[in-house]
Amino acid sequence: MLLTAALGALSGVSLLALVFPSVLVVITSFNASDFLTFPPQGWSLRWYQAMAGNWEVRQAATLSLKVAALVVAIDLLLGVPAAFPLTRTRFRGRELVRTFLFSPLMLPGIVIGIGLLFFFMLLGWSLSLPLLVISHVVVTLPFIVSMTSARLAALDPTYEEAALSLGASQVQKFAHIVLPQLWSGIAAGAAFAFLLSFDNFTVSLFTASDRLRPLPIVLFYLLRYDINPLVGAVSSLEIGLALFVLLVGSRLLGLARLTQLSRRVT
Repeated sequence: MLLTAALGALSGVSLLALVFPSVLVVITSFNASDFLTFPPQGWSLRWYQAMAGNWEVRQAATLSLKVAALVVAIDLLLGVPAAFPLTRTRFRGRELVRTFLFSPLMLPGIVIGIGLLFFFMLLGWSLSLPLLVISHVVVTLPFIVSMTSARLAALDPTYEEAALSLGASQVQKFAHIVLPQLWSGIAAGAAFAFLLSFDNFTVSLFTASDRLRPLPIVLFYLLRYDINPLVGAVSSLEIGLALFVLLVGSRLLGLARLTQLSRRVT
C-alpha cells in the first residue's frame, strides 16, 4: 500500500512537471505588460490581437499547417502499404528494413537535421518546400508504419479468410474487413505525425530556407530578438492545437486505446 501511494505521488509530481510549464505559458500570454513577466501585471488580449495582425506569424502558421497536411498525406500513402509486408511477410532483410525505417525514432533530431542538410547539399539541391516536406516525412513515417503494424498484427486472419471464402475480392476484403479494424491505428499515427510535423523545430531549423519559416522557427526568432508576451500567445496557439488533436483522437478512438497504441511504437 505504501508503494502504491509512493507511485501515485510520483505520478502526480511527474504530471505536474509536464503540465505546469504549459499552464504558465498560457497565463503569460494574457499579460498586459510589454514584457514577459510572471505573475502578469494586468490582463489583456492585446497579444492575441498582435498575433492575429502579425503577418510573419500568420504566414508561418499557414506554412506549418500546409506542411503537416502534406506530410500526413504522404505518410499514409507510404506507411499503410509498407506496414503489410513488414508485418505479414517474411523476406530476407526484413529486420534490416525495419531498423532503417524506424531509425529516426532512435536518433536525436539535430543529428537527423544535420544529416539531411548535408545530403541535400551533396546532391546540389536548394532548400525548398518539397525538401522541408521530405525531411518531415523522414521523422514522422515511422509513427504511421508502427501504429498500423500494431493494429495489423492484432487482427484475426479468420475474418479475412471467411470473406474470401464467401466470394469477396481482395479489394472488398481490404475495404470492408481490414480497413475498419486498422482505422484506430492509422488515425492515431496520423495524429502523432501531424503534431510532430507542426511542432518540429530541430529538423526544420536545418532544412527550412529563409523564405520558408515554419511556426516553431518564427517562435525561436521571436524569443531570440524580442521577448514579450507575443511569444506566449504563439506558444499557446501550438498548445491549443495539440490539445485539439488529442481531444479529437480520444473522441474518435478512446483515450485508453490511443495511449495503448502510442506505447506500442517500436
